Amino acid sequence: MKSPIPALVTGLWAGLVASLAAGPALALSCVPIGVGQSYNELSAAPGDYVVLLGDFDFEKIELPEQDLRNPDPEEVRFPARFTGQVLDDDGFGGDFALDLTVLLRCFGPWCAGQPDPGEALAFVQKTATGLVLGLGPCDGRHFSRPEPSDIALIEACHAQGACPTG
Repeated sequence: MKSPIPALVTGLWAGLVASLAAGPALALSCVPIGVGQSYNELSAAPGDYVVLLGDFDFEKIELPEQDLRNPDPEEVRFPARFTGQVLDDDGFGGDFALDLTVLLRCFGPWCAGQPDPGEALAFVQKTATGLVLGLGPCDGRHFSRPEPSDIALIEACHAQGACPTG
């Protein structure tokens, strides 16, 4: 009787070669980021951020086709309109209508996709040229259709100055 070990080794070797051949397609792995972690990271980041809760309106755009061989693809910018509430010391409040820029950033050859328009919780940076919603391939700044528990968590974190970790 033939030993199954050579077939097993051949199968493992073929799998290893196939995974290495895929290379960059498998190289970026994103761990989901929650609203609390995003709050903490951006609170410690340089720059000023504002947390928005409401409706984001923008046109769907044609994004360039991703080329995983291009290590430095161009970022994509497009205008958006926000209507809703802003986080302040009393929680989310107010009735705001704001223009902003959505910036789809790249990390090596991997780029952010365009978020869905509509209701969202977002962390938006205040810059010298206006408000910018900067998104990367492993987004943690735009949360479509947030759960009431996410909204309550962000209000609690803001009141305490940080979100619980762990």
